[in-house]
Amino acid sequence: MRKVKGFTLIELLIVVAIIAILAAIAVPNFLEAQVRSKVSRVKADQRSCATGLESYYVDNNDYPAWSRQNNGANGFAGTGKGAYEIHTLRVWAAIRNFNTVTTPIAYLTDYFKDPFADTKGTTFGYYKDSNGWILYSYGPDTDEAETNHGDIDIGVETIYNSSMSQPSITLLCGGGTGSSGAYTYDPSNGTISNGDVYRVKQ
Repeated sequence: MRKVKGFTLIELLIVVAIIAILAAIAVPNFLEAQVRSKVSRVKADQRSCATGLESYYVDNNDYPAWSRQNNGANGFAGTGKGAYEIHTLRVWAAIRNFNTVTTPIAYLTDYFKDPFADTKGTTFGYYKDSNGWILYSYGPDTDEAETNHGDIDIGVETIYNSSMSQPSITLLCGGGTGSSGAYTYDPSNGTISNGDVYRVKQ
């Protein structure tokens, strides 16, 4: 009678251990690659949005209006954690929606969604003063649920000032109302670290 050989328990355990070690190495790298790709997407979308804002300025001699604390104005975020408080390009007044950058002239075809926001559909934060503007994303720390709803979010009116050289030291390093004390995301601090991803009118 022919004897059939199979894998021993020790051999199977060794194979399982090798697979587990490879998975432990690969999964964190995969997750970091996801974060890096989202950051790249945010920066590309903000670049496109900046082009639309400047095109709007050429035609209207002013940048689009912004709103805040408007239920539903920012990606139906009125029921969200903190997104309803961020500044947004979506300006509502009563039941009329003033699509200043999407209609009647499509400076932007749609409002860019923030991939780091917890509330689905939340757009980038947008604030403008008389001479410039700032766009910001929650960043990889996804701090929408924090008390201050983001590193730049609350008090961005005082943090960003287009009359100053941008990006300013305060905008880069914090030192204001942000919960983390650091406003600007920098991957050298860690792929998932404190700070928002922003673009400013230089």
